Parts: sequence; structure tokens; C-alpha cells
Amino acid sequence: MTPIQGYEHLTDAERRLFIRAHQKHLSSLTDKERKQYGLGNVIEVKTNPQQAAIDVRFLNGERRQFTAKGLYY
Repeated sequence: MTPIQGYEHLTDAERRLFIRAHQKHLSSLTDKERKQYGLGNVIEVKTNPQQAAIDVRFLNGERRQFTAKGLYY
């Protein structure tokens, strides 16, 4: 698996937030959708302190925002 760009710049708390929200996101998807949004398809993560969130970009061009409350948009 290719390393996720920006992951190394996240704090431990931000990494936990990303993993928790990503798992929650995947659990709401169908099997077909999960293939598009799995960790292997995350190409970049970036902290968004103004929104208390992590901005996530996927290989398919989609972007999601994972919040500190474990929500995703």
C-alpha cells in the first residue's frame, strides 16, 4: 500500500480521529463502495484546525471531512 500523503504530519490524536471516523464511514457503505473508500484509496490527509477536522482526499477524486466527533461530510 502506498503511504498516505500528509499522514506523517498528523498528531497522534489526529491519527486516532482519522482512523475512527474512517472506520465509521466505511461501515455505512455497501461492499462496492467500500472498495472505493478503503485505506488503499486514501491519497492525502490534512489537518483542518478551523473545523476541528481532518480533510481526506481519495483516489477517485472525492473529498471528505472527518470531524473530531467522528462524523464525516
